[in-house]
Amino acid sequence: MEGILSLIKSIIGTLELSHITNTLLNVIIPALSAMAIEYLRRRLGTEKMQRVKEELLAKQDLAALAVRFVEQVYVEIHGKDKYEKAAAWLFARSSQCGLKLTEGEAKGLIEAALRKIKDAMGDEWGKQVEQK
Repeated sequence: MEGILSLIKSIIGTLELSHITNTLLNVIIPALSAMAIEYLRRRLGTEKMQRVKEELLAKQDLAALAVRFVEQVYVEIHGKDKYEKAAAWLFARSSQCGLKLTEGEAKGLIEAALRKIKDAMGDEWGKQVEQK
């Protein structure tokens, strides 16, 4: 008889332990899932930001090349005509590289590249412009 009582107590204890374990698992599993999802979301967001940053750097490099190219090849034209040549070159090269540009982006990138070159050259830029 005592063996049966001991077995029943053991089963009840196991059931209570099983219930507690199930309750804990019901809390822990969703929490771990939420943490894993958040980690993946942040990780993917970070990777996307890195790709955007790399794409912007590539566009900036192409814009600087466009400005230098136009300055070298089209010395006889100035102003808007020179900008249009730089923009056309930039659109062609960015398309070859699989980069998409809007007209506004192209204008901003070319203007920024030109400003950077002018700042780097300082007084030399003005002297070269006067000589032309």
